[in-house]
Amino acid sequence: MAEEGSELERGLHAIVGSFYRYAEGSEGPKELDQAAFQNLLRNELSHQLTDQKAALDMFRKVDANNDQKISFDEYWDLIVEICRVIRRSNYNE
Repeated sequence: MAEEGSELERGLHAIVGSFYRYAEGSEGPKELDQAAFQNLLRNELSHQLTDQKAALDMFRKVDANNDQKISFDEYWDLIVEICRVIRRSNYNE
């Protein structure tokens, strides 16, 4: 299904799929621990979050419940923040 649809639909599938490629958990909700988060950043967002300290700060910022794991909802907050940065830098807002 990810190959079908508009560019936006394919992009949304890519965002969701990226989370699940790196998330861990055998039962229940999948989550990203710090190592999985670092792998996701290195492999999927290397041009957006290049600074190691900034990446760690972002992990702490989006880990709203401070459980040292990133849920999908917390991951979505990361995506929103990255979209804001892209908007400011590429669309003069």
